[in-house]
Amino acid sequence: MQIDIPAFSWSPYGLIVVLSVIAGFAAAVLLMRRSGVGKQTIFYTCLTAIVCTFITSLMVTFRITERGIVLSFSGLGAAVGLIGGVLIAALIIRDKPDEVMAAFIASAPLMYGLAKLGCFLAGCCHGKPYSGPFAVTYHNEHAGTYFPVQLVDMAAFILIHILAVFLITKMKNKFSAICIILAVLIPVRFALEYLKYYHDGSPVSSGQITVLIAGAIAVILVLVWKKILKINYR
Repeated sequence: MQIDIPAFSWSPYGLIVVLSVIAGFAAAVLLMRRSGVGKQTIFYTCLTAIVCTFITSLMVTFRITERGIVLSFSGLGAAVGLIGGVLIAALIIRDKPDEVMAAFIASAPLMYGLAKLGCFLAGCCHGKPYSGPFAVTYHNEHAGTYFPVQLVDMAAFILIHILAVFLITKMKNKFSAICIILAVLIPVRFALEYLKYYHDGSPVSSGQITVLIAGAIAVILVLVWKKILKINYR
């Protein structure tokens, strides 16, 4: 069985990315409401987080080419911006900051996983050349037959989201739950880079170094968040 993706007259990528972000924020809102976070806190945290998410993503992908300025969406940039936005909001509104951060950390994999459907249909971030079962063939600028790594990404991150929701709803110590989620999330994202078309076969590629840098920044932001807000558990 193989998958054939036609050339679209318009790319569904942008719409799917926007819908994935909406779905992720909706999941975070539901988790915060379940934890008793105030409506005002939810509103302003979401507002700050979504602004930081898109600004950071655009900053990471900003390029000047012969055709002009190029902007796109970066999942890694968005993840760092999301955590930064939640941190900024927590410094202003200190209403159950651990529940708020946990809700967004748990929802981030859902956003990323669903956004990969857009990558799958558009053909960007495709896998290495492959002709076995479930190989995907594109007829656009990415013409060729490849391993469907975007679907693997999508499945992996949705499963991580499910695990994350279980952890933050069952564990009293939300900081420990956040650490476990990040400890799973970063290595999985790192390992999946081996399946991408741009991986050059080296032990650690430039894309994987980017993953480690983004992961380190996310961990540092979470540690700063915990220290500044003095979140402790007995």
